[in-house]
Amino acid sequence: MVEYKHVAKDGEAMYGYVPASVVDLTNPFIKSLQGKYFLGETDQLNPTDSNRTWGALVNPSHSDVNLYFAVYVLSNLSNDKLVSQICFCSSLPTQGKQSHEVSSANLSFHPQPLPRGQIQFGSSLDTTALAAIPVSTRVIPSYSSVSSEKDGHWIIGPGNAILFTLTSSMNHPAPAVISFGWWEEVHGLY
Repeated sequence: MVEYKHVAKDGEAMYGYVPASVVDLTNPFIKSLQGKYFLGETDQLNPTDSNRTWGALVNPSHSDVNLYFAVYVLSNLSNDKLVSQICFCSSLPTQGKQSHEVSSANLSFHPQPLPRGQIQFGSSLDTTALAAIPVSTRVIPSYSSVSSEKDGHWIIGPGNAILFTLTSSMNHPAPAVISFGWWEEVHGLY
């Protein structure tokens, strides 16, 4: 962005002012340059009316970092609408799998930085066994995605997670995927 102030005719500056250059670098961009920004997704989930599936961004209790939640994308690959409930959790389902579809956002590093945060996912979720606080509900229309940028406003300390449930009104599987972006900082730095 270039901002011009007090420019006289013929391009000469009045009062010694010259065009000012302004550069706006977003925090996620800076974290990516530092190798601290990560993104990834769950495997395909198949919710039905009787099978609540889930995906979560998990900060293991031994990580020594805080996860700064940047963005999520809920992708509905079916012809049925899906409902997602977002929960802040201090416990996790015990039957989850860890996604290996995770990468640093900065591909120029060799070797690639490894995240301490994890993407976990599963099915047949029993929410009564979770220490979770529902904070939001989203409806995902058929063959579409719903996303939201949190820009680090949601902070996940060690031993906590943000979990997204998915349910369908149909009795046949409704394919879906949940994607996350986040950056990591040493726990207690801020």
